[in-house]
Amino acid sequence: MPAADHWNDHYQQGKGFRPVAEAEVELLTEHLGPGTGRWALDLGCGTGEYAAALHGLGFTTTGVDFSEVAVATAQDRHQDRDGLDFQLVDVDRDGLGLLPTGGFDLITCRLFLPFADLVPTIAGARRLLVPGGQLLVTTPLAEHQRAGWESIGLRSASLDLLRSFGWAATVEYPLDDLLCLLLTTHPALQRTRR
Repeated sequence: MPAADHWNDHYQQGKGFRPVAEAEVELLTEHLGPGTGRWALDLGCGTGEYAAALHGLGFTTTGVDFSEVAVATAQDRHQDRDGLDFQLVDVDRDGLGLLPTGGFDLITCRLFLPFADLVPTIAGARRLLVPGGQLLVTTPLAEHQRAGWESIGLRSASLDLLRSFGWAATVEYPLDDLLCLLLTTHPALQRTRR
């Protein structure tokens, strides 16, 4: 079964994913500051809870996912929020080329990156960030998962590869059983906006 079909079935059954906890939002506030006047992109947004949390911090937020059911659910649940939208985008198949280059101050990959093609996804995300923009990866660690569940997390080698993309700054912090990596691109004198 193709991955999109699997996730469509998952969401069609009314299942969600790991809920966004209050402690996670507090860490976002601590590490990102207010989002007012800033643009965020949530890759693999599912039904939109994390994108809604970013929006709640003041970010103008776009969530993308390859599951039609997830995107439709997110649109329905959050239709009353101005500055929060959701789009159907298959990051692996279509890439991120349909989104504005240099258009985002923050890109998040919450519990998503283990299911994506790492190198093209990160390279595409970097192109979408403004100078000085940030990529926040929240992931389980594969080595800490029980047997048979390793694929839901990133392995140490993948994390090392992720860190090696030439970031200006890297901050790592734990979130329960997850690792959060906040990666910042090099600043430039001139910013672009979509």
